[in-house]
Order: sequence, then structure tokens, then C-alpha cells
Amino acid sequence: MFRINSIPEAEAEGRVKKVYDDLKDSLGMVPNIFKALSLWPRGLELYVEMFKGTMFAETKLTRGVKEMIAATVSKTNECDYCLIHHTNFMTLYGISPAVSEQIVRDPQSADISKAEKRLLAYVKKVTQQACKVTDADVESLKEIGWSEEEILEATMIISLFNSINRVADALGVQLEV
Repeated sequence: MFRINSIPEAEAEGRVKKVYDDLKDSLGMVPNIFKALSLWPRGLELYVEMFKGTMFAETKLTRGVKEMIAATVSKTNECDYCLIHHTNFMTLYGISPAVSEQIVRDPQSADISKAEKRLLAYVKKVTQQACKVTDADVESLKEIGWSEEEILEATMIISLFNSINRVADALGVQLEV
């Protein structure tokens, strides 16, 4: 299933079992990306905590916007595992299937707000070359209505999904069947 061993759900004990049970309670399943981390229980706990703390918590950004960010990062990084999941999650969290596909294909021509388009351009730039982000990039987000808290949150989600994408691809994580 992965390029390294993992702990199957039926064999999970202790900290790993606790995380698996928590994921089953909140998601109805244990996604393969988290199973891939099971040999290092503390790493698994940290990733799940960060994932749930950013994606599930009620914050300034809506879940739909969070999923747009996750999908855009995953598309930019060509991480099929995460892209498929987060394209589906966009639809689950209120974005029509047609618009979800538009966002994946080309966010700048998608039927979304100008503010969302600008945010997704920022997402792509941070993902491709964070060192090239300028004061003007951040100011343009503020000018169109994004608060500093929302910009920070978006940046943290971008960072998280760049990390998750790399783990998924490096370890050969495949879609659940």
C-alpha cells in the first residue's frame, strides 16, 4: 500500500489505535495518508492534530475556502491522492461539482469571487515559490477584503498541504478502495 510498512487498523494499539479511532469517529474512516504515518505515533498525532485543527475547526475561513486551498496546493504539486480527496470535499462543503472542477482546471477562470481568485493566486505562488511572495501580494489580499487573520490561516493551510502532498507522494500513498 505504501513504500514503507504501516500498522493496519486491526493491529493498531495504544496511541495509534487512539488516533485511528478518533479518525473513524470524525471521518468515518482512516485515510491512507494517516495510515502511512503509523510507524511514528507522535508524528501521526501531530499531523492529525494539525489537519483537524486547521480543516475542521470553526475559524475565519469557511470549510469551502479551506478545501479550495487544499485542492489548489494539491493540483499545483500534482499530488493526485490529495487532489481527488479535496476536489470531492469542495463539493461536500457547498461548492458545486462544476465549479469545483473549474477551480482545479484554472482557478482564475472559475465561477468564484474575485477575492477567492486572488487568494488562490496567492496559494499557487506560495506553493511554487514562497520566497517570491511580496508585500504587494499580501496587500492585494487585504485590499480585496481578506483580513490578516484569514491570510495567516490560509498560509498555514498552504504550508500544511505542501507537507501532506510531499509525504503522500514520497511514500506512495494510494487512494482508498
